[in-house]
Amino acid sequence: MRAIKRKITDMTVDELKDVIHGAIAEDMEAWRETFEIMADSKLMGQLRKADLDRAAGRKGAFVIWDNLKDA
Repeated sequence: MRAIKRKITDMTVDELKDVIHGAIAEDMEAWRETFEIMADSKLMGQLRKADLDRAAGRKGAFVIWDNLKDA
């Protein structure tokens, strides 16, 4: 679906409601994903360990995101 840029003042009330509902739905999905991660104690432990490894400078213990996403 192609996004069309329009001024809010040029939208009908129903169009604006659709935009707002879409934005809320995207935010809700992001929160659901966040809560799923936070509920996984094993994954949260791995994340805490990775943070500690990074803070301690143990470069072989984690992968830098910028290096991973550019690979």
